[in-house]
Amino acid sequence: MTQTAFLNPTRAAASTHTGTVAGERFLVLDSWRGICALLVALFHFPTGSTISQSAFIGSSYLFVDFFFVLSGFVIASSYGDRLNQPGQVARFALVRFGRIYPLHLLMLAAFAGFELLRLMLPQLHGTGAAPFTGGFDLNSLLANLLLLQGVGFEDQLTWNAPSWSISAEFFAYLLFAGVVFVAGARAWIWFVAAAVTAPLFLLGFSTHHM
Repeated sequence: MTQTAFLNPTRAAASTHTGTVAGERFLVLDSWRGICALLVALFHFPTGSTISQSAFIGSSYLFVDFFFVLSGFVIASSYGDRLNQPGQVARFALVRFGRIYPLHLLMLAAFAGFELLRLMLPQLHGTGAAPFTGGFDLNSLLANLLLLQGVGFEDQLTWNAPSWSISAEFFAYLLFAGVVFVAGARAWIWFVAAAVTAPLFLLGFSTHHM
């Protein structure tokens, strides 16, 4: 089994029958990723309504994992046979960085601006925590700027709390590209091993035993 056939069976079949590599888009998966994003947004939306208090919405944080699995499949399908040269890996990293970092930086700037406003106008924070303390301190700000907030450098959620997923996503991109580049045609062995062992690590380290 070749790397292309394992990571992208549809593309491999197209190449076999037509002699060309045809790009494809999984519209059904796009729909599911949109559904996952909406459900996670509802989970973070504290309205106090019947919908937000339902058991289903209360467990919708699990759709973050589902979203990542779907996204990983799409990335593997699109890039599984296009990361054979250092330049391709570098371009992949830059493209993925460009997709996720601008919005992350914009939101981080908004949070930092609000903390600065609280510093300039003490009446805004009243009896609450002082500006740039706790999860909004400058060390955490640096970690967020470097996308390190979701990979073990912070012991709590900091600044824009949901952005931990952006950090984890980016380093997952780098890990994927590194494995495909180094392992080459044997990359599928590493991915099968990861698929088998990852659930065991989740069970062992997750506080929710999900």
